[in-house]
Amino acid sequence: MGRIQRLPPVVANQIAAGEVVERPAAVVRELVENSIDAGATAVSVRVRDAGRTEIRVSDDGVGMTPEDARLAIERHATSKIESVDDLTSIGSLGFRGEALPSIASVSRFRLRTRGREGDSGWEIGVEGGATVSDRPAGTRPGTIVEVRDLFFNTPARRKFLRSEKTETSHIVQVVSNLALAWPQIRFDLQSGDRKVLALEPTGDAAERLQQLEPRWARDAIPIEARAGALTVRAFLSPPMAPRGASSRLLLFLNGRPIKDRRLFHAVTEAYRRLSSLSGAPKAYVFVEAPPDAVDVNVHPAKAEVRFADPEAAWGAVFRGVRAGLEGSPKRVDLGVAGDGRVEQRPAGTGKSAGDVRDIEGEAAPAGRRTGQAAGWDGARVGELLYGADRVEEQVRAGYLEFGTTPPKVLGQFRRTYILAEERSELLVIDQHAAEERVIFNRLMDASSESRTHELLQPVPLELSPVERAALADEHERLAAAGFDIEPFGGDAWILRGVPEALGVGRGLDVLMRSLASEESECTAAAHDARARIMARVACHAAVTAGVTLTTERMNEVLASLWGTANPSTCPHGRPTVLRLDLPFIERRFGRI
Repeated sequence: MGRIQRLPPVVANQIAAGEVVERPAAVVRELVENSIDAGATAVSVRVRDAGRTEIRVSDDGVGMTPEDARLAIERHATSKIESVDDLTSIGSLGFRGEALPSIASVSRFRLRTRGREGDSGWEIGVEGGATVSDRPAGTRPGTIVEVRDLFFNTPARRKFLRSEKTETSHIVQVVSNLALAWPQIRFDLQSGDRKVLALEPTGDAAERLQQLEPRWARDAIPIEARAGALTVRAFLSPPMAPRGASSRLLLFLNGRPIKDRRLFHAVTEAYRRLSSLSGAPKAYVFVEAPPDAVDVNVHPAKAEVRFADPEAAWGAVFRGVRAGLEGSPKRVDLGVAGDGRVEQRPAGTGKSAGDVRDIEGEAAPAGRRTGQAAGWDGARVGELLYGADRVEEQVRAGYLEFGTTPPKVLGQFRRTYILAEERSELLVIDQHAAEERVIFNRLMDASSESRTHELLQPVPLELSPVERAALADEHERLAAAGFDIEPFGGDAWILRGVPEALGVGRGLDVLMRSLASEESECTAAAHDARARIMARVACHAAVTAGVTLTTERMNEVLASLWGTANPSTCPHGRPTVLRLDLPFIERRFGRI
């Protein structure tokens, strides 16, 4: 018998499911995209147990005949392309014909559908890839897909799912993104017994954004720009607005939420020219391009795309965003992209796709976060001071080497690191990590159960749908940590009190959005909900990188760090101090 064998259809479908269905949110995305492609004007999503137990997506689209319904659960069966030529001009969200059979292979799946011209509906049931029912069913025009017990037959996949809060947050993000891209469609989302989204159809993305994030939308900078065949429309936070994680910058192409490193870089580079703040700006960027100018068939989940002229796309986004941030008219014509007069990135020569260049042609490593200081760890500091040979053996994190007297401050380096002298060692102290440790210890030592300080003026919180859903799931743990927060009618929440030991008087809305996210989670204390929350609070309250400190302020930071417990690391496990001893420095200068 030969070594090469055809895989059974069930195995092939489960392998495809591993690429397409990595988590419940991916199922929701595929089913909602199918509804949009079917011409739906209303899409309803219901989930239980963050999608593990049940996902139900219903729409009022064109529906299917029994014959089409049977084909829909077969691999590589689709109504969206017919020939190889169609692959060069894809206008639909789905086209691979893998989503439904992949989902059905790892769940208890039921599809009920009825065409708009049909007199009756049809139902097909599949469990673990095997058809268990194929019969008439009473249903309204459109399609309903129910997915129960996701990954019931692949327990190894199920155990890799995150917490209910995290998985629900991903689902809310998926539906919110598609609702932004398709504002003319009504969307609603329910998680368990809780209504998360109820979005009526609107005229455009600006009105949809007002539904989702009214407070942010009021301050956002809208732009619309054209560059040849490309149209860029965006809603941007002001240049000096607080920055956050990369998830705050969302990209859309022809109604499809995408991830694209080049376009992400174009947006952050436009901000970098006007502001030195670190982190990613909050922005929603919508790009429209001719279907034949984009290849969407490069990723199983269709999350990544390839432009026929990536430099033109980069230039259009960069110049459009920059024009909006600089206060130019909101509608601008950028001319023909790539006409030689346009300021855009020069094409790299001999570089991999991961390399990027800024406008002046300065090479930037693919891993660098544009617009913020490079990550200065021990190896980086060592390379600057004395070369790269065996750096990790020469620079020591300051574990268990803290005396009772703080070191002498020498100065500040790049407004991020405090340089100090202690006996025969040069110390490099991360000012943010150091103060983060001090504040965290103070919060944890205040009491075993934090007391709440009632605010004289309660703080109203206008949150995005993702933040609202996450905050609702985190509510009990926040209350145990000393926060008094509650729903305040409609989509609003209100903050009435904070932990007594916090002492934060401003930026509380930013803090609460951080606490509702997974981005700042403390891995070192993840088992302790209160410690995890307090680590986030400390991160928010501590002095940040990029802030100039006086000598008096630097002395205060070091005195507090040297007087606290566990000073070697911040709550997240990063070192607070790096030490270079005098003999090593003198060897590098040839003195000994």
